[in-house]
Formats: sequence, C-alpha cells, structure tokens
Amino acid sequence: MEERRWMLNPPGLSGGILGGIDRAVSWVVVVGLGLLAVVIFVQVAARYVLNSPTVWSEELAISIFVWVSMLAIPLGLRRGEHLTLDFLVKRFSGGVAKASALLIAALNILFFVVLIVLTVNLLPAADRQLLAGIAGGLGVQAKVSWVYVAVVVGGALSVLFSVERAVLFAMGRIHTLVEDPDQQIIVQLEHEAADGTLDAQAAKARPGASPRKDEER
Repeated sequence: MEERRWMLNPPGLSGGILGGIDRAVSWVVVVGLGLLAVVIFVQVAARYVLNSPTVWSEELAISIFVWVSMLAIPLGLRRGEHLTLDFLVKRFSGGVAKASALLIAALNILFFVVLIVLTVNLLPAADRQLLAGIAGGLGVQAKVSWVYVAVVVGGALSVLFSVERAVLFAMGRIHTLVEDPDQQIIVQLEHEAADGTLDAQAAKARPGASPRKDEER
C-alpha cells in the first residue's frame, strides 16, 4: 500500500544521508515534545493538586523547549515550510525570481552562521553556570551551556539543510525554496481526482457500496 502524506517532501529531499539525519531529528523532536508535555503536567499537578511545587520542572521544561524549537527549525527549512513575506519577490519572474530566491537563501545561511559563532563564544561563560533548579531538585549538575548547545546544533543543521535546498533549487530539481502547504494539498487532491482515486475512496466509505458496483452504475 502506498504511503499517504499530506505534507509531501519535494523530490530529491527524502533519501540519502541527509534524509536519515532528517528522520533522526524528527524523532528527537517528537520524543522531546512528549517529554515536554509530561514535565509540564507534573509541574502543574505538583503545584495545584499536591500544593508542593517542584524546583526543577520549570528549568527542565524550558531546556527541552529550547532543544525542540532549535531542532524543529531546520526541519521546516528543509521542507520549505517557514512563513515568508513574498509580496515583493512574487512579482519577479524568470531569472530575477531565481536570483532573488538564492540571495535570500544565502542571507538565511549567513544569519545562522553568525548565530552559531556568537553562541560558541558564549559557551565558556555558560559552562561555568549551573541550572540551579535541576541541580538542586534532580541532583544533576546541568549547565547553562547544555541549553546553548541546542542553538549551535540547530544552527548547523539549518545551514546544512538550507545549502541542500538552495543547491537543488539552483540545479532545477525543486522549483521553489518555500512550499505552500495548502497548495500542495490542492495539487494532490486534483491529481487524485483526475486518477479516479477519490471516487474509489468515496465508494469504499459508503456502507454496502463497492468500487465494482459503482463502475457498473
């Protein structure tokens, strides 16, 4: 059975080493979100139900949130799903539109490079600071630098995936740097309607109906 995806990866972005990294990071984000929900639930329950607030839950939730956010950013960049202001760029066409898109991609990459450099410069000072709540409540000598590393890792992945998408765009393997999720769904539904897929699915959904009967009718 063919796998159905409402947010399709553009051609050339679903396999290889980068595809494996993408899947691994996606699972880390999923697990991180689940863990974040558990920590927040414990924090709320301890404070308002048991009337015994924890000293570690807030810092742990913030730390997990930073990691999840910084890892989700490159996933969005690889799929071209981040919001953009294109009221000016969309007026261009041909080579001008392609050049402007590549320029924006280059500026985007430069931003993350600068972000990485600035964060790395802060790591030595952050490494000397403890997350007091986690250290006191859980007995783990967690350092502020552990949170800052998320910015470095997320920034590096953002650079990697942005370069990948820009190169594929320049080679013509993908036709846009920013995807429109709504438009993707519309195109997919149009293709399914043209192939008769939607009619077959509708027939299966009707009680007592079968595709063969529909064809005979």
